[in-house]
Amino acid sequence: MWEIVQAMRIATWNINSVRVRLGHLLNFLKRQDVDTILLQEVKCTTDAFPKEVLEDAGYNCLVFGQKSYNGVAILSKHRMECTKFGSEVFEGDEQARYVEAFVGGFTIASVYVPNGQDVELPAYPYKLKFLKTLRNYLSHRMTDEKFIIGGDFNIARADIDVYNPKAWHGKVCCTDAERELFQDILDTGLHDTHRELVESETAYTWWDYRHGGFAKNYGLRLDYFLATSNVKVERCTVDLEERAKERPSDHAPVIADVE
Repeated sequence: MWEIVQAMRIATWNINSVRVRLGHLLNFLKRQDVDTILLQEVKCTTDAFPKEVLEDAGYNCLVFGQKSYNGVAILSKHRMECTKFGSEVFEGDEQARYVEAFVGGFTIASVYVPNGQDVELPAYPYKLKFLKTLRNYLSHRMTDEKFIIGGDFNIARADIDVYNPKAWHGKVCCTDAERELFQDILDTGLHDTHRELVESETAYTWWDYRHGGFAKNYGLRLDYFLATSNVKVERCTVDLEERAKERPSDHAPVIADVE
């Protein structure tokens, strides 16, 4: 029988190497009392993921890893069922960028969208193809279930999500094509949980390691929770404390309380 919960605190975090920042992760999970967390860029194979340590902390682990690069995971205090991996969605793509499970009454997916690097490089059309495939999958995936997809989308959805829109205009993460595909994904039946709660608040989730990006708040909002309308979201915030630590990820976690 499937486990159903009334409410859940979920987080998403591009952790930029789970083994390097395992201590940060354990501290964050305890400090924020997180029920379920979606991770991106775990940067290790599935076998090398620190599963035992996280299980000892009370979390079940669903991992789709890749050596040195990419890799996504879902960790939850609740049982995970009906799992799906990116290789089942992105046919022929060997990169580990998507994992999905039924958790406590919600279908939850962790996604790591390619960065794209530069509009002149092959990585950019790969990114657009990935987004189109994701959109097509989600358009057929939507039912009356509670569905949440969180992760690093590597897109600043609008100018409010960019510290300097003029300087970033036309660059990867801020191109019209990427933003249009992001909107296409929303149009499958999802809403941007943070922007729905706070229409005009600036809240970045990524800051470059270089040039004092975090200290100067030169950031972009690249990390999101998108949810179907039957998911009630009480809160969606960015945890800046993790980004301020020594040897942090360049992304901060996003936390949402849902029911």
